[in-house]
Order: sequence, then C-alpha cells, then structure tokens
Amino acid sequence: MDVLRSLDEANEVSAIRLVRKRQIAKVGDIFRLAPLENVFLWGRLIERSNFFGLNAPSNLVYIYDAIGPERPRPELLSPSNLIIGPCVVNNLGWVRGYWEIVASEPVCPIDKLDRHLFVRYRGTGSPHDYDIVDENGKIVKAQINDIRVLSQSGFGNFNLIDWRLRAILRDRQILPIQV
Repeated sequence: MDVLRSLDEANEVSAIRLVRKRQIAKVGDIFRLAPLENVFLWGRLIERSNFFGLNAPSNLVYIYDAIGPERPRPELLSPSNLIIGPCVVNNLGWVRGYWEIVASEPVCPIDKLDRHLFVRYRGTGSPHDYDIVDENGKIVKAQINDIRVLSQSGFGNFNLIDWRLRAILRDRQILPIQV
C-alpha cells in the first residue's frame, strides 16, 4: 500500500481524463477508467442509495479485473471478477470526465453480490482494529473468504480508486514502480 507523504500528494490527480464533457451517470452504466495512458479498466454503477445510514445519496460501483480498451466479454463484468471491493463514491469520476460511460444495461440480480460488506476502522491506528459492516453501517459477523469483496466503509471518489488500482497494477508489473 502506498503511504501519502503530504496533503499536496493526497490531492494530486493521477487519473487520466477520458472525456471533456460532464456526464451524469445512472444505475447500470458501464464505464472505463484509465490509471495510465492507454491502460483501461472497466467498472459499473450498481446502485444509487443512502449508504452507511446517512441521508445523502451516493453510488456503489464495481471495478472489474478486466483490462483493455474494448468492452470486455460479459463474463468478465461479473461480481466474481472484481479487482477491488465494491466502493461507495460521489459523482466526480463521471462529472470530471475521468470515467467514460460507454454503455448502460439494467442491473440484474446476477450482476450483484448477494450482499455488500465494508471494513470500518475504529480509529485506533491499528490496521487490525476494525469491524465488518453492511451498507447501512451495521456491524455484521461474517466469514470473509475473499478480501476482494470488501472495501473501506465511507465515501471515496475517482482518485481513491485510481490510487488503489495503480498499486495493484504495479504489483502485477503492468505499471512501472515509479508511476
């Protein structure tokens, strides 16, 4: 995991802008994003709801382990093929053009995980001091066999997802270490 050394570094945008016009995403939209020039990953807006018990609508997105400029085969856009856990994000990825909407299809039950679980750290500074919570922020007791179904509870945006993807792609040696 990357360690941020300054607030300036945390605010730096590393994602590639793919479109210049504002886009308004809707549930079912399939989009692509680029952590590096000509390196595309694919995602989908799965649900818009009030998450974690807050009265503010946000977006639940899946980012798939599917890399390439062309839309992947349908079996690759499956909840069993997530590169990171489901993420709750704001609209900035689409509005600022970092996420390019390429298609929209209804979200069917087969397109979604049975339930969405998140890691909520307790704030002690220990990475081992956390609870597993559901979409409403309620603690659940769950056996987790695949950590790719988890994401951090709270709200993110395109930049947080870009940082996480870059770390994975560096580990896979798809991106150079210094990028």
